Amino acid sequence: MKLSRLTIALLGTATFLGVSPAYSLAQETETPDAAAPAEAGPSATELYNNGVSQFEAEDYAQAVVSFSEAIQLDPGFAEAYLYRGAAYRALDETEAALSDINRAIALDSQLGRAYLLRAEINYELGNAQQALSDAQQALALDPTLGSARLYQGLVALQDGDSQTAISEFTAAIAQDPTDLRAYLLRGFAYDQAEAYFDAIADFSYVLDEEGDNVIALIGRGAAYYHEGELSEAEADLSRAIELNPELPYAYYNRSFIYVAQNRLNPAIADLDQAIALQPVFPRAYLNRGLLLARAGQDTAAITDFGRALDQDPVLAEALTGRANVQLARGRENDAITDYTQALAITPDSAVNYKLRGDAYLADGNNAAALADYNQAIAIAPDYTAAYAARAEVYNEIGDSQRAFDDYSLVISAEDDEVDPDVLYKRGLVRMRLGDRAGARDDLQEAADRYLETGQADGYRETVIYLRQL
Repeated sequence: MKLSRLTIALLGTATFLGVSPAYSLAQETETPDAAAPAEAGPSATELYNNGVSQFEAEDYAQAVVSFSEAIQLDPGFAEAYLYRGAAYRALDETEAALSDINRAIALDSQLGRAYLLRAEINYELGNAQQALSDAQQALALDPTLGSARLYQGLVALQDGDSQTAISEFTAAIAQDPTDLRAYLLRGFAYDQAEAYFDAIADFSYVLDEEGDNVIALIGRGAAYYHEGELSEAEADLSRAIELNPELPYAYYNRSFIYVAQNRLNPAIADLDQAIALQPVFPRAYLNRGLLLARAGQDTAAITDFGRALDQDPVLAEALTGRANVQLARGRENDAITDYTQALAITPDSAVNYKLRGDAYLADGNNAAALADYNQAIAIAPDYTAAYAARAEVYNEIGDSQRAFDDYSLVISAEDDEVDPDVLYKRGLVRMRLGDRAGARDDLQEAADRYLETGQADGYRETVIYLRQL
């Protein structure tokens, strides 16, 4: 069973994207009152400036206190609200952060960085369109805010519009060629566009500047995997794990490399570790289930498919994987139930129709099997496995001519790659149709291919029929 396409996780944009208001210290603009008492406390501006210094020193809790005191003295101090919102953001107090940022915007709708900070929060909350709107507004107010382009690109990337994402990240790089975040994100956009060489170049640029950037290592490792450079891919992901052994996606991605190298036990071990670090990880359970099934551990595989479905009930691949195991164990009814549920989720899946047809055929329901094979072929007219399976049904019901036609289509389409079993079966059909010369040709070619591929049983069976001709 082929594993699903490699998934690349951004690991949370907050790990490398993050904006702060970056306002300079405010200047005292009011004229001091000569009659003011000497013991008067600090002004709102002075408190604000103290808060900025504390914020830049990463003393966020104390910065909140200073900004709150400034706001108490000057309730219309928009920048103090903005900075306090950023401090709350740094303290993971998201609700308070949004409240302050919204208040800052209400007081001064021209604060571009307020929209940018709100774009960051909205993106992380999953409000992609609101994040995009905020980023666009930030850029309109202040075209120098390159980070706004990063969020515009992130939303495009999330929507699968890799070309727009690449354009946004490239514009951010043009604006600030030193912004490694833009190169990092563009690398992921190139990967999504399957421009793996370009992705490797961007990740490599980041790593030239920051050799221990684990996200760049994970991204480049994935791109190397797609390029078939398995040794390089393994080296990058292993290095990422060495630098930070708590990254579940590094183990998850490395498991694909081990599978490509036919190293199933290390692949399973990596998925074990990914799940241990991130227990809610349906695709890790799915892929581990697929590997356990390949290793003959059917019960464990079924358990993993069930866990994947508990976490993601619409993960059709888990239903298909479990159905395949059930079918192999002779539990046709259970397999049919799972294939049917998978088709409810993916009604255009020719593969699932074909597989359910196999289950119906194994259960002796030729009519249902034929209907499913016909549906698979209607969805994917070049699906040769469905034609070969349909020929089996025609064989079962004694329609030799239609079986011959389907086998012939498969042989014509697959040519030198055709399975010798198909040649063997068409040879037997030709015998039933009275075409002894054609049967001899098919059986001889099947025997030759069985011999070439070391399939002794198939070769012996074919020779028996050849002797009858």
